[in-house]
Amino acid sequence: MSSIVFRKNGGFYSVYGDDTYILYYLFNYRIIDDRVGFPINAFSKVVNVLDSKCINYDNVNFKKRNKYSKYVELGKRKHSIDYRIRCILDKINSLSEDKIDDILDYIENKL
Repeated sequence: MSSIVFRKNGGFYSVYGDDTYILYYLFNYRIIDDRVGFPINAFSKVVNVLDSKCINYDNVNFKKRNKYSKYVELGKRKHSIDYRIRCILDKINSLSEDKIDDILDYIENKL
């Protein structure tokens, strides 16, 4: 069974790999170079949420109730959507105001 592994580094904790998607999904922590870091003083908040979601971490094991895989997939999906939105915004920001108005009109009509 998978679980989040915290690595302490100075005044921060870091997680790597698939663990990053869970923290991205639950806390909106940025993923940088396949790593998420957060300050030590946020640790109790993080583990309280993991406990409430039944996500294994370090020495805490929810056995068959573990939702690690579910939250990895949710996090990957959220990360993918957010990435696509950032790319679209970058492209929109490079357009003329007239083109931006056309695109905004189109989006507003679709919503």
